[in-house]
Amino acid sequence: MGIKAHIQLVFLAFLLEYLTMKRRHFLQGVSALTLVPGTLPLTAQAQPTPGVASLTGRLARLTGTDTNVVLFRGSNSVTVIDSGPASQARAVAAAIADWAGNLPVSTLFNTHWHADHTGGNEALRAAGAGIHAHENTRLWMSHDFEVEWRDTHHAARSPAALPDHTFYGSGTKDLGGETVQYLYYPRAHTDGDIVLFFPDSNVMVAGGLVTDGTYPICDIASGGWIGELLAANASMLDMIDDNTVLIPDSGAPRTRADLQAQHDMLADLYAKMKAMAQNGLSGQNMLDANVTADYDNQWGDPTEFVLETYMGMALHTSDMGGFI
Repeated sequence: MGIKAHIQLVFLAFLLEYLTMKRRHFLQGVSALTLVPGTLPLTAQAQPTPGVASLTGRLARLTGTDTNVVLFRGSNSVTVIDSGPASQARAVAAAIADWAGNLPVSTLFNTHWHADHTGGNEALRAAGAGIHAHENTRLWMSHDFEVEWRDTHHAARSPAALPDHTFYGSGTKDLGGETVQYLYYPRAHTDGDIVLFFPDSNVMVAGGLVTDGTYPICDIASGGWIGELLAANASMLDMIDDNTVLIPDSGAPRTRADLQAQHDMLADLYAKMKAMAQNGLSGQNMLDANVTADYDNQWGDPTEFVLETYMGMALHTSDMGGFI
């Protein structure tokens, strides 16, 4: 049997265990999972206009949004990083327009494809923004697909939501007053993650690569896994200092120390879970053994983290030296 066939059989065995033993955990949380824009009408309930919190003279963050939306005021236009969920699209667009004043919104960056970060794309496109993202982000958004173990269907997004300026690697863009670096980290949280770094302002917008203090979940359905998330976090640590303002996936700004804590936690659990997997233990075995016991008080419920991480490791057995 070839190595590819062996890996596929191993993964199918792990997936069967995952579906039969842990499916109930994810069904309980279906309502909290990523929603496909359009499944809830924007008029279903009134959405308050989010607030705006200044980060630097040119940068601000919307408050009161489910995920972080960051604004940059250039000399001639405004740039937005992520657009929030569809349920808040109108409120987000109104807050941005109020903050922008007479300046047009010219550019929207999507840090990855998830609907809670791209749900307002249509509204900002209507305001005149060109949407910039990694090509893999556009591909995920433009196709229907299922995530069976989450009982989730992702519908293709409307043409107006899709990025129209895509790239395959890292680069820079002059925003009028400051040049931003967009940094591509493949196969980390997804296979299309970018981080936006403003070196002059010393602000880093981390998208899905840094959480607000909960366990980070790698989306293995779209190419993420813990090995590359660790590598991405290590690279980000090398770029920033103790004064950097770090904007996570959601919630209040973080610091370099917070990113270091996330990296160190992931490194420790990766080493422990790798050793347990190579000794024949399953994801459920790891949960039963309380592999995350040293971190749960700080990082929360580990169930989804352990099971998704284990499945991602199963897909990368060759990177880990193989499972015994």
